[in-house]
Amino acid sequence: MKLKSLMGIGSITRLIIKRDRLRLTLWILGIAFLTMSLTATFDNVFADDAEIISMITMFMANPAMRIFLAPASGVSLGGFIMMRSSTVIAVLIALFSIMTIVRHTRQNEEIGRSDMIGSLAVGRHAGLLASVIVTVIANILIALLLAVVFISFGLSAEGALAAAAALGMLGITFTGLAAICAQLAEGSRGANGLGGLVIGAAFLLSAIGNMLGTLEAGGTKLNSAWPVWLSPFGWYQQVHAFHQNNTWILVIPAVIFTICLIAALKLEKHRDVGAGMIPARRGPARASEYLLHPAGLAFRLQRSSLFIWLSAMTLMGVIFGLSSGEFNEAISGLDRADEIFGDVFDMDEIFMMIIIAILCSFSIFYTVQAFTRMSSEEKNGFLDNLMATKLSKMKWLISHLLFMFIGTGSVITITGVTAAITSANNPDIRFIKVIESAAMQIPAAFILAGLLIFFFGYLPKWSSS
Repeated sequence: MKLKSLMGIGSITRLIIKRDRLRLTLWILGIAFLTMSLTATFDNVFADDAEIISMITMFMANPAMRIFLAPASGVSLGGFIMMRSSTVIAVLIALFSIMTIVRHTRQNEEIGRSDMIGSLAVGRHAGLLASVIVTVIANILIALLLAVVFISFGLSAEGALAAAAALGMLGITFTGLAAICAQLAEGSRGANGLGGLVIGAAFLLSAIGNMLGTLEAGGTKLNSAWPVWLSPFGWYQQVHAFHQNNTWILVIPAVIFTICLIAALKLEKHRDVGAGMIPARRGPARASEYLLHPAGLAFRLQRSSLFIWLSAMTLMGVIFGLSSGEFNEAISGLDRADEIFGDVFDMDEIFMMIIIAILCSFSIFYTVQAFTRMSSEEKNGFLDNLMATKLSKMKWLISHLLFMFIGTGSVITITGVTAAITSANNPDIRFIKVIESAAMQIPAAFILAGLLIFFFGYLPKWSSS
């Protein structure tokens, strides 16, 4: 790599930090605050190690639960927190890394910002490397804050540093993968979608490895199967923070990040600005008549993500519905089960209601995705062509709002219905209670949709960030 290809990297780095100072701060502090909240919640639940053992045994005994949990290793509060909550934190860090890289690479090219920057004395790779530098620094700051959070609750300093380093390296790994996605896809939406597929594939590999794993030490240690070693999620999990602290494993994500960055730079060298290595698919020669209606056009733009979310949430509802009867006995073994959970004899129903509520809360990601698809039409200039016809902006907005609200409601409803149907063989679970648990998430999702529309109308700068 020639040095002139790096010219201006310092200036672009400072520009990215100045442009995203609020966004980066909110992401970093938000992830740290979420970790602190989850840690505080579990810190007040358990009286001794016996209760931690009972909970770990309960979760690890069910293969369906291992989809969303890290493998258990050892008996400690820190180990339980990593098992129970680290998956959510890891997914957020991965999403943050991918979105940040795409925002300062492909999105810059789409809206013409790269052309303005490129007219100055900057190198070919300066923009990509500057975005990588900022994202890596942000992940390091996230890791440092997570270590502080864990240590502040009295957890082992060695385990806290191992857990924080593992999650930080996860984000750095996805930074490298996002750099490749930004070179392959045709635009920012495609790059984000490809990054989402990478997260999904990595998550699936680790889930399969954990589901096929074997339990040891009375059910408090899970030896994951080989697929976890193919996934960035598996690498951070196999560190087994707060127990074994296998920090040597972090060499793997460091090597993968380096390889990905080199590959991304090679791809960028051979890629035209504004184009992707994967060519855009050619559309049909003639458009369908329903595209002449604003609702038909909105459906065409939103249908892929809607169908994917409906399929995924249906599968999740079926999985947890079928596994609904396996928790009561394990919960009843807790010494303070009544104090922690209430009536343990209703635990199957309570557990199902909690799981469905958690699953349905993920529907907000569809809401945000649908909103992003709508806002990108205006940001990328496609709305100008529509406004040149008789279509009013209000009709265009309403056509997309239908899919934000109806789509979100459909995703939540299908989750509750499928879980209720597949758990019908359990007499301790009432059909209507599962439906109610899902339905209670709809108002919260609608409030988020309303806030997004508010920002879109009154604070468009915030809505696009």
